[in-house]
Amino acid sequence: MGRKKFDQELYNKADPLSNGVMESWLKRNGYSNVDLKETYGVDITCKKDNVPAFFETEIKYSWVRQWPNEWMEVRIPYRKHKIIDKWIRNGSEGTLTFIVFRSDCKQAWFIDGLAVKNSRIATRNTRYTLNEEFYHIDVNDAHIINMEKKDVEKDFINRKYPS
Repeated sequence: MGRKKFDQELYNKADPLSNGVMESWLKRNGYSNVDLKETYGVDITCKKDNVPAFFETEIKYSWVRQWPNEWMEVRIPYRKHKIIDKWIRNGSEGTLTFIVFRSDCKQAWFIDGLAVKNSRIATRNTRYTLNEEFYHIDVNDAHIINMEKKDVEKDFINRKYPS
């Protein structure tokens, strides 16, 4: 199985950008104790109404405009299973959400950790690897958010996250 080699330069560019946008969004939407400290686990830990919340962020640089209709799934590298495994070992406390940002970070897919865990795993050839494993999440099991909007739809917040 292939795996993209870690790119420190790309990480130094993408991680602060995605985490900064996410931090602003979380604070606007009532999250507290937002912590971006590097732990080699999830990118962000915080709380919403005293319930722990964990967020793993990434930027999909090939997504540059509206999500293409022919892209019927969101892919998350299978190597992220370590985050899911740790969350489950800890009793699935709180919420675990994977965030996949558009290249400009103005839109993002929010995907519940259990939806990722329960999704199909398959290999794909990428521009960097052959046969890399990914979680393949149907877009119907994810929720796209405009990160610049001041108010997120209340049903989204109430359905998935404590309010």
